[in-house]
Amino acid sequence: MKRKMLLGLMLLLVVLLAAIAIPLGVVAEEVPLNPDTLSTSGAADPVPQSEAIKTAETTVASVPTCLYQTHIQNQGWQEWRADGLMSGTEGLSYRLEGIQIKTSIVDLGVIYQTHIQNIGWESETNRGWKSDGQMSGTEGLSYRLEGIQIKLTGSQAANYDIWYQVHAQNIGWMGWARNGESSGTAGFGYRLEGIRIVILPKGSAAPGSTVRAFNEKINVPFQVTYQDAIYDPAYNNYKTVNFSYQRPVFSPSNQGIANINGFYDGLENEWKAKIPAFTKQALDYWSKDSVVRKNSYIKYDERNQMEVVCKEVYNKNKLLSMQQDVYSYYVGSNHGYHELTAHTFNTETGAELQLGDLLSIDQSQIKSKLTNEFANLNRNDIYLDDVYEQLGPAAKYYLTDAGVCVYFNQYEVACYASGRPTITIPYTRTDLLKPIETMIP
Repeated sequence: MKRKMLLGLMLLLVVLLAAIAIPLGVVAEEVPLNPDTLSTSGAADPVPQSEAIKTAETTVASVPTCLYQTHIQNQGWQEWRADGLMSGTEGLSYRLEGIQIKTSIVDLGVIYQTHIQNIGWESETNRGWKSDGQMSGTEGLSYRLEGIQIKLTGSQAANYDIWYQVHAQNIGWMGWARNGESSGTAGFGYRLEGIRIVILPKGSAAPGSTVRAFNEKINVPFQVTYQDAIYDPAYNNYKTVNFSYQRPVFSPSNQGIANINGFYDGLENEWKAKIPAFTKQALDYWSKDSVVRKNSYIKYDERNQMEVVCKEVYNKNKLLSMQQDVYSYYVGSNHGYHELTAHTFNTETGAELQLGDLLSIDQSQIKSKLTNEFANLNRNDIYLDDVYEQLGPAAKYYLTDAGVCVYFNQYEVACYASGRPTITIPYTRTDLLKPIETMIP
């Protein structure tokens, strides 16, 4: 009997201990110091540490130092992220519309501004910089964020760097920027879709590549800067000669843009210097023509022309490529002549880039390798010997989104009817080209 009573007491004790163990485990999971969750000062929600993991380029600290939250198209405010974990989306084409950033480090603050659709940089408006958890951007307007700048403040700012990287429409993940540098794009209408932010001790290595953290489209205002005409009073003031010159005219924002302006000043002056000779020849032709031919020109609105039209063909990666179509025509001739001129510039320095600056091959190989590219066109109307002779580091070219276009004007390597022979070298041809995104340091 005693043994049965002892076994019963032992069984009761086991049951009681099992009943007590379950709530104790539940309570343990709710303790704020549990490493599975971390409460953050001022954060609306705890930051799950299961999500704060090592990303492709950044290892998240065990205790978050930088917290950020984004407002996303079709989703609203996402939960807070920390230390390199992506906030936003990737592959959904959703725009970021707003962002809040804060830091948990004592005596360290953060200020930030965004480049917003239809608004621009906030500091250039009455919106100004935002700080320590305030919203930058908009809510309810469906405006995309396009760029961002972030800086550290406070007595500890000198001891840390803040790094940030954005995922931009049509580009993907861009390079890392830091300490107030611009990240993203401006002028293209590309939306930001995601962002990563980390705070590291001052002087630490970048979390990843810093190549092309920001891409800005330069505003290129084209203007007709010279226009004139010559009339013949004997024929009801018929316009016998027409002059027109179009070019980019910048409001210089830096020395590089000022240098490009000066370059086009020189081109315009060269063009104007040809006006007297062209005018004399045009008027000689006109004065010697019969009345019948003159009346025919008037009827069909034919006139001597000396005109230049300009257009932009590439404007990104701190590279600006522009064309000018230089047209001349004497009435009575079989046809006019279009000469295409093209120039590509580093927008930071204003220096013009030659074709040889873009090629990855040795300059001694330019003639043979690019002649082979023209040969691959399989056109019997192009004289490859002439192509070979005229190619070199300073050969004519321009940039497009598709690649580097090397060209010849009419008559240079083929007859007039053959047009303008051109090859396009895609940027993926690293056997011929340097990476476009690294051409400007």
